Amino acid sequence: MFDPNGRQCLTMEGYRKIGQIMRSMANRHSNGQILIVQEGGYHITYSAYCLHATLEGVLDLEAPLLDDPIAYYPEDERYTMKVVDMIKNSWKESVPFLKDT
Repeated sequence: MFDPNGRQCLTMEGYRKIGQIMRSMANRHSNGQILIVQEGGYHITYSAYCLHATLEGVLDLEAPLLDDPIAYYPEDERYTMKVVDMIKNSWKESVPFLKDT
């Protein structure tokens, strides 16, 4: 989440799943050996949580040790609906078969 470059919107759960996949592949193809390299450039605070979640997946922990702070992130539904309406209006103007909807 909060990836300013790629807008990938990957949460801790997504990173945990990546770690689990890495563990499974390492067990199958490299005798369980894994090399993890972390790059930078993302949200400085949340990236630490995502690294933690990745390691939870790699270590094959049954349950998360940390709660995802984004799970409780308040969303302004009015803003979301405003953006959706703007997109709909844009489509009506530019997509021929939507002009009469």
